[in-house]
Amino acid sequence: MINTMRGRNDPMNIVRNAVRSVRPAHGGLAVVAALAAFLTGSLQAQSLERSPWSYQQDMHLTYEIDDNIAERIDDPIRAQVARMTYRGDLRWGASGEQRLSLSYQGGMKRHFGFNEFDVTSQFVNEGTLGYQRRLTDRVALGGSVGLKNRAWTDGFFFINEDGFTRVSGGVSGMVNLTPISETETARLEIGARYSDTDFENLDAAFGNHLVGAYASIAKDIGTDLTARWDYSFDRIRYPGRGVLAAGDDPTAILRGITRVRQEDHIHELGTVVTWLGPVSLQAEYSFRLNDSNSFGFSYVSHNVGMQVLRRLPWGMLVQLYGQIELRDFSEPVPNTQVGSLDTGETENNVLLLRLVKDVTPDYSVEVRYGRYRNEAITLNDFYTKNIYAIGMNYRP
Repeated sequence: MINTMRGRNDPMNIVRNAVRSVRPAHGGLAVVAALAAFLTGSLQAQSLERSPWSYQQDMHLTYEIDDNIAERIDDPIRAQVARMTYRGDLRWGASGEQRLSLSYQGGMKRHFGFNEFDVTSQFVNEGTLGYQRRLTDRVALGGSVGLKNRAWTDGFFFINEDGFTRVSGGVSGMVNLTPISETETARLEIGARYSDTDFENLDAAFGNHLVGAYASIAKDIGTDLTARWDYSFDRIRYPGRGVLAAGDDPTAILRGITRVRQEDHIHELGTVVTWLGPVSLQAEYSFRLNDSNSFGFSYVSHNVGMQVLRRLPWGMLVQLYGQIELRDFSEPVPNTQVGSLDTGETENNVLLLRLVKDVTPDYSVEVRYGRYRNEAITLNDFYTKNIYAIGMNYRP
């Protein structure tokens, strides 16, 4: 049976097809962003002494083929995606003490391989606006707001790609710590974040609210080596999901409005080491503890990632990225379809190969292949997909 729905707000269909919920994305989500940081260094450490203001921007256009969007193994449904990404960074003041950053990503998805009837288009738009103010040479404050929306053009939708809207925001403070030597500098960042995710058809059971905080210390050792240590805590509450006790029927998670609501507390401790050289390397590890008040949802996981960058002849760059998650539940996992919803971000296990070729100083083209093994609708069940992409990058 394929997870599709036509129409909306049908309680019987909602219970019968019990869709999965969102969990925050970690690790491999920002591979492209990591590539930019890998090559340019920390934005907080840059200085604009030569100009009272500057504006940097880049734009990416990509066309992708996704060979399994509906978690079916024997007869997968495929999709083609046209996507545009834009990032702009404005700085002004005598030393660039104020910064305004904008990022936007928009795309259209068309599905094929589903013969029962035509599948309508899907649109995704996401934008983030950030502001940072340097108060002194050592202290800066910042904040950001974000909005992401996925919408279908009519009432049809695949269960694991239900339309949704997410509003997010955060505040942070950054401090340049007293250097031990001229070649060793360190930075401390502390922040808080919030997000509210509402689903178009299934929010009554699967909407969630996240409130969290994090701290990060980064240390530059010479000009080539950087180490970072991170800790974060997130509380995720599911207003429509009741708590399960040992021995409960798993479908009871969607029943009983007077029951205590499910709430997960996620602790994550990690480190990232970056070395820039002829072959640049970035290694990361994080330990995650999900402490849930609902039976069968608590787990610990180990997440290991590695990224390799190397410049090739003829103005080419190759990027290889991999991440694996090893997860261990502390209780028997209930057989329930409230695992993970595909919001286009979660990457439990991924292998990515990217090749970039400079055409001019401002333009480049790329090809990309990614293999993903993500959590499915059924809790702690996984499925595999491949994504093939070609694209163009503009960096004036």
